[in-house]
Amino acid sequence: MKNSVVMVLLVISMVIGYFSIDFDSLLSYEQKDVNFTTQNSDCDLHEGPCTVELHDNVSFELEVSEKQIPLMKPVKFTITSNNYHKETLPLNIYALNMNMGIQNFTFKKVKENVYESNVILPTCIRGNMKWNAEIILDTASEKVGAKFQFKTDH
Repeated sequence: MKNSVVMVLLVISMVIGYFSIDFDSLLSYEQKDVNFTTQNSDCDLHEGPCTVELHDNVSFELEVSEKQIPLMKPVKFTITSNNYHKETLPLNIYALNMNMGIQNFTFKKVKENVYESNVILPTCIRGNMKWNAEIILDTASEKVGAKFQFKTDH
């Protein structure tokens, strides 16, 4: 009987701990060598594209084709850059308020300075998820990143 109570308390503690962790801080700790610039806090991907301007005259604009940003459905993400000329562009997406894993996407160039990929965001029992979408560039002098933030309702 005593072992059963201990096991139940242990499981409850683990569940509460899992839902209490600030995953943004945890992932930021792992990426501490990246100098991130975050979109303007007034920008909302549900209303239109958001832009992040990095130093060295490089900017990225992220736009989502379906403004409600549904879960478990392919959604086209489009990134436009003024001064990025490679054939692919990496984007990592992860949830902030629950560990849903890091999704790594490789965006392909569809025309000059425009990159696209279909993204499927996972769903979970916890609604109102907060997400980060990050582009990380390894420049000659440092790692820099563009961080986009958005929410989903379900």
